[in-house]
Amino acid sequence: MTKELRRQLGLVAVMAVVAGDMMGSGIFYTPQELAPIAQATWQIYFFWGLCGVITLTGVMTVGQLGAALPRSGADYHIIREGFGELLGFVKLWQNVWVSGPGSVAAVAILFGKFCSDILASTISLSPVAWGIVAILVFTGINLLGVEWGGRTQIVLTIIKISALMVLVAGSLFLVEGAQSTLTTNRAVGNSSEGVWGFFRLIGLGVGAVLFTYDGWVDIMHAAGEVKDPKKNLPLGLTLGLILITTVYLLTNYAYLRIVPLHEMAGSESLAAIVVAEKTFGSAGGKFISLLMMISILGALGGLIMTFPRLLYAAGVQYSEEAKRGGLVGRLFQFLATVSSGSQAPSGAILMSCVTAVLALVFFQSFSRIVNFFVVSNHLFNILLVAAVFKFAQGNDGEKFKPFGFPVIPIIYIVTITGFLISALVYRPGDTLMGVALSATGVPVYYWLERRKK
Repeated sequence: MTKELRRQLGLVAVMAVVAGDMMGSGIFYTPQELAPIAQATWQIYFFWGLCGVITLTGVMTVGQLGAALPRSGADYHIIREGFGELLGFVKLWQNVWVSGPGSVAAVAILFGKFCSDILASTISLSPVAWGIVAILVFTGINLLGVEWGGRTQIVLTIIKISALMVLVAGSLFLVEGAQSTLTTNRAVGNSSEGVWGFFRLIGLGVGAVLFTYDGWVDIMHAAGEVKDPKKNLPLGLTLGLILITTVYLLTNYAYLRIVPLHEMAGSESLAAIVVAEKTFGSAGGKFISLLMMISILGALGGLIMTFPRLLYAAGVQYSEEAKRGGLVGRLFQFLATVSSGSQAPSGAILMSCVTAVLALVFFQSFSRIVNFFVVSNHLFNILLVAAVFKFAQGNDGEKFKPFGFPVIPIIYIVTITGFLISALVYRPGDTLMGVALSATGVPVYYWLERRKK
């Protein structure tokens, strides 16, 4: 049956979803990618902090917009009201077929790789098979209701952040003769590169780190289930981001205290594993492997919890289409289905499960999946933030101007646009596939409009 979703997510749950969706595998893998780019240790902290500030400009704007439109699929409604029905529909279409299944599949394949490596001697399953198992388990949890999904996110987020803080504390108090992270570990690059070299360094550093802050916008899908959304949405988004930025900076401090920058750049071993083994001995490597699995599970759980809420919003928005019957009508009716017992959007949850499994089976590679969805995802994040300029014009004489307007949204839009251009230039293949699939929403929209007449 179709009905409204209940508001059951409090401030702590919002923070847990925001933090849990952002913190997946990036904090373990990205330092290795960033080390060859940075020319001095301070630049590591600079890049992680800078990306936190860039993300904060988006968070502050979108959080206040979400408080003004606290509905399921709030990001869709913001784009729809800011730029019209066409772009609103393409946003839905992109989430159904590109960013939603792509995000879930990317995290699931990472979890699957860990399981297949660690459990190879006992259970022989491929990474894809393990990924499918994880998707099915979290789908089952979320079918029990958003409260169960929220509790799961709180538990997983607490575990992985606490475990990282144990690693940080251990590196401070259990390891002697540590390197000072205030000194330069590598010679600063050729100063003759001048301004161009500086901007190139910034671009490479931000490009390496920014992905680790992705996922903050996902809570907007579930805005219709947040208690007191005018307070909890913007506050939960901001506090969740501040928490993760702090964790990222402290974790990098632990890495660099034990592993000098030049060693990290030339090592094939993850800095997290090296630090854990030097801090806790041979058990440290197993500790980090387990922590990475939990971290990835937390991100996967958050995605599977929030993604279906946008599909539910699509079903509700196009309820008139459902009345016309046919395959398309039945699809929208299915997406708007809410379980009478758990109050979960069961149709949308099952649909998201199917599309994520299809994406996982089709691509079977983390890098290909990320390239597939990341550009179109950030493109709609830009539109989401840019919608504030439309809202600022106001309706019926009422104007909406959030804190820092217009400087804060402009900073986000300009920065992310530069990142998108770089991605299109250097990773055109799967990137353009995702953009092209998103664009197919345009003819579908006009086809649906003709059906109304």
